[in-house]
Amino acid sequence: MNGFVERLAAVRRQKGMTQNEVAERLGVSFQAVSLWERGETSPDIEKLADLASVFQVSADWLLGGNAKENLMIDFQDSLSDRLFDEGRMYTYVKTYATAHQMYQTAKVLPYVRSLHEGQVRKGKDRVPYIYHPLLISCHALALGLDDDDLVSAALLHDMCEDCGVAVDDLPVNERTKQAVALLTNTGGKSEESLERYYAGIATNPIATMVKLLDRCNNISGMATGFSAEKMVSYIKETQRWVYPLLRRAKNELPMYSNQIFLIKYHITSVAETVKHL
Repeated sequence: MNGFVERLAAVRRQKGMTQNEVAERLGVSFQAVSLWERGETSPDIEKLADLASVFQVSADWLLGGNAKENLMIDFQDSLSDRLFDEGRMYTYVKTYATAHQMYQTAKVLPYVRSLHEGQVRKGKDRVPYIYHPLLISCHALALGLDDDDLVSAALLHDMCEDCGVAVDDLPVNERTKQAVALLTNTGGKSEESLERYYAGIATNPIATMVKLLDRCNNISGMATGFSAEKMVSYIKETQRWVYPLLRRAKNELPMYSNQIFLIKYHITSVAETVKHL
């Protein structure tokens, strides 16, 4: 058993609770708790936080054995730039990667956190930049895109542009490096450069899915960081470059058809709402 599984079972017994009692507290089935304790599945990010609350420990302790006291932070709904807590997302991705033997993702997580240290997202709340790659990674996992190379590329997709790291220096395999290289825009925003950039992305399934998730995330949060003029410009850019990428992905990546449908629905619904307003 991995450490998370051992700690989960141990703290439940220490609290004198049965699996049925834990299941009732969390609103899940007895079988779900049993599967967690056997390491056959893992709780999602919200249930991980709920488990920590039930046992009065931190999610970090459940995952890594550190700081058993409750260290969870409850961010208020008023933080509109931050829909989720980046600490919980980090813990969730690490837990998922550990439970599903996604060794590269587990290795990349602390690397990304270290290099993005001190960087913040645009917006009034100055959210740590790592929020963005973590949210994309959680989005990927929620859609069932749990390919180790894809999630690693999602975590690293901005690394070369924003942190000055060479692609060859990234601590990942060649498949992931190739995707990150295609996602790195070195040519600027001219029509010709963007045409080359998106044409390159379209040749690579991992780069394509990460780019679509990235645009989905950015278009969802643009209201808190963009002016009205910038939002109009971003919608036009999305229509010009991302819509064709969605159409090509639908035709050429049938293994991702369900995920592409949901991403397309989200991007186009937000774009059409903004255009209407």
